[in-house]
Amino acid sequence: MIRRVTANHPSFRTVDFGPGLNIVWADRTKDSTQKDSRNGLGKSTLIEIIHFCLGAKLQKGKGLMVEALADWEFTIELDVAGKLLRATRGIRKPRRLSAKVNALEVLKRSLMHDLLTGRVRVGGVVR
Repeated sequence: MIRRVTANHPSFRTVDFGPGLNIVWADRTKDSTQKDSRNGLGKSTLIEIIHFCLGAKLQKGKGLMVEALADWEFTIELDVAGKLLRATRGIRKPRRLSAKVNALEVLKRSLMHDLLTGRVRVGGVVR
């Protein structure tokens, strides 16, 4: 289960998820008019950030991979096999993935395999 998505910039609003079904939508206020849309409020960007944190390759110059976000890092917190996994990737160095399980560093090479099989490799030892 996804617990939270954060970034290293205070202008990013942390997104917290709860157990069960979570729905992301853009809210309209009482002051919204018919011309106010729900476009451009970050719903698709949130999905792209989640995908990026989980290892997706992004195209340079598109989406998150733009110069304006070069110093940004995104973190996703997940419950995996009863453990808290925290994965962080930065836009400037997207090949670098920092992953921790219950605050212990995870070997990058086996991260996705271990996530998919329900095992987590910590410091070279399967636990």
